Amino acid sequence: MLRLRGSIAGLIGFGRIAANIAHKLAAFGVSVVAFDPYVSESYMRSFGVRKVDLDSVLSESLLIVVMCPHTPETHHLIDAVALARMRPQAVLVNCARGKIVDNNALYEALAAKRIAGAALDDTEEEPAKLDQWFPALNPLLGLENCIITPHVAYVSDEALRECRRVAAENARAVLLGENPPNPVTP
Repeated sequence: MLRLRGSIAGLIGFGRIAANIAHKLAAFGVSVVAFDPYVSESYMRSFGVRKVDLDSVLSESLLIVVMCPHTPETHHLIDAVALARMRPQAVLVNCARGKIVDNNALYEALAAKRIAGAALDDTEEEPAKLDQWFPALNPLLGLENCIITPHVAYVSDEALRECRRVAAENARAVLLGENPPNPVTP
């Protein structure tokens, strides 16, 4: 077991939620680095985060948290090559879409103990969207060093109320010809 204090956590993507995670990790004495090509170094620095490239996040971090959107650019961003760059003690946490992580490559890395563990809030195949899915189809579910939640880790009454409020505020702004408060950058 490694000590969290004094370690490095790497964030892939640096939006609002990642900034909150950085703040919480700092309270535990963790240094935070982040990769996000769309966020400035000065903005990250304002949260005490050092902006680095993806390879540095993967090779330096004990904890790697994926927080980026799923796009053609990020599809299988965490693949066999990325997993091979990670430290053997590293833990991968995917709080984003499952398709950002190549499940087959992750299974091989975890089964061979090339990384210590993984926690996924979604798997690549997104079982809830499939008609004929059952757990045996995903070997990650059989690994002791992998925790999977059914893409509901964020769910609470407060979170659902906030989602509805933010969606309503954005819709209102667009309907009134205003800029939405939470635009999505293409």
